[in-house]
Amino acid sequence: MKNLPIILCLLCFGQIVQAQSKIVPIVETKLGGLLGGVENGKFIDAKTTFTALKDKHEYRLYDLATAKYSVFTTQIEKPEVPCENFYWTKNESELVGGIALGKDAAWNPLPRQVELIDLNNTTYKKIIADVLKTNGIITKIIKITQAFRVDLEGDGREEVLLAATSYVKNIASHSEKGDYSLIVLRKINGKTVKNIILTGDFVTKRIKFGAPEKYELSAIADLNGDGRMEIVVYGKYYEGDWVETYEITNDIPVKVKKLDAGCGI
Repeated sequence: MKNLPIILCLLCFGQIVQAQSKIVPIVETKLGGLLGGVENGKFIDAKTTFTALKDKHEYRLYDLATAKYSVFTTQIEKPEVPCENFYWTKNESELVGGIALGKDAAWNPLPRQVELIDLNNTTYKKIIADVLKTNGIITKIIKITQAFRVDLEGDGREEVLLAATSYVKNIASHSEKGDYSLIVLRKINGKTVKNIILTGDFVTKRIKFGAPEKYELSAIADLNGDGRMEIVVYGKYYEGDWVETYEITNDIPVKVKKLDAGCGI
């Protein structure tokens, strides 16, 4: 009986390992598709995640700027033509955009508060204007569509994320000179300030036929339980849309290759 506590402890450890080993699917609801998943803290692609799912699955949809979530159930469907690599969700009701994690996620995806910033903040408008100028666009029309402040890495230093978009004729098959859409990460390390472009489309001359792109922030969340928050970007053009995920490593945005999805012609 002296070894009973040790045996019980080993049993508890086994239960923890088992709970952590479950694959947690990740869905982006505006796209309506499976991005991929997490297994033992590691990202896995959508195809691998799909093979582990059975019938319907319960998800928690997290609000971008609060710690609240809503619960819904959906089934992931296998790809169809023309989007042979897109695993789409069979939703029974309309869902707002954002990231949803499978119910077995054992960590808090929003470990730190995401603070909303005034979209008319003159400091951040100037930042966007400067970034546009650097990329060949000089304009007085600065339209910040999303602005958030958050400590991405848990190091006590807050970053700022800005999304800005301006299309004269909305998103279409053509675009006018001066149209733009971009997402900027403002990162401060000591006395050093960096304005990092995560992604962007800068139209420096009129395009009669092309595919101008529009970007917005879908989520800022810890998607694998490592305490660091990833950045999920939703993009669209006139015949399709997609989602990309970024991690910030040494002040450099690194795309998470196993966490992306999209469908378009």
